[in-house]
Amino acid sequence: MSKRDYYEILGIARNASEDDIKTAYRKLASKYHPDKLADSEKAAGEVKFKEAKEAYETLSDAEKRGMYDHHGHTNDHFSHGTRSYTYSAGPDGHKETVDEMLRSFFGKTTFNEDIFGQTPRQSVHVVNISLADAYMGKTIRVGSGTTINVPKGVRAGTKFYTDGKFYRVDVQPHFKFKRSLDDLLVDVELTAIEAMLGVDAILDHLDGARLQFSIPAGIQPGQVVKLSGKGMKNPESDRFGDMLVRISVKIPQNIDEEAKAVLRNMSHRDSINI
Repeated sequence: MSKRDYYEILGIARNASEDDIKTAYRKLASKYHPDKLADSEKAAGEVKFKEAKEAYETLSDAEKRGMYDHHGHTNDHFSHGTRSYTYSAGPDGHKETVDEMLRSFFGKTTFNEDIFGQTPRQSVHVVNISLADAYMGKTIRVGSGTTINVPKGVRAGTKFYTDGKFYRVDVQPHFKFKRSLDDLLVDVELTAIEAMLGVDAILDHLDGARLQFSIPAGIQPGQVVKLSGKGMKNPESDRFGDMLVRISVKIPQNIDEEAKAVLRNMSHRDSINI
């Protein structure tokens, strides 16, 4: 069965410019993306998408396009594997790959990932780091001569691509702090008297810094003391989240008579109606 003409597939003229080719491909890639197709349409959509991809990979490369214009579909001249093809350089001279273009267009989808939900062809290597590493950022050696620069505030699941491999960062649970987006949450238990009278507190942060703050008198169980800007750095901006200190109160179960006598002199109800 003969292949369809690449220009026909993309719906462009034979003298189309590089921008025309790119624009036509983006429209088809968007049209046949699985998120925009019903389940009954996905099989046919996959065929259309692969046709458009093949046409784009050829016509976006000046050398391949020239050979195609002269020879048509000739297996001796074209190879459509999973490597990254490039199209014309931008103003800074960088030749953006098809993978990079599709990543910028769809977010995370690349040609090395199967956009129709199949298993990726390239494995992802997991790198485990601590929450303190994520807070401070660090450089991690992942192989002989290969390193990954982990930015401050990196989130679990973030992927990096270096030296031909994909790496995914997993952030291990911390014994004291829990992360919620860019905020850090820590639970603090007070005695009833500390909650009633208030107390000064010192908190050792992930980087070893000591945060001094006051817990106000009369604080209630479940209330939160917020330390603004003491959470995780947002990896996409210069903003920091907050440190949220959540209060719980422990009520003593065994009180001696002397303590009871003191408490009875405090304002309280002898009985309540429920």
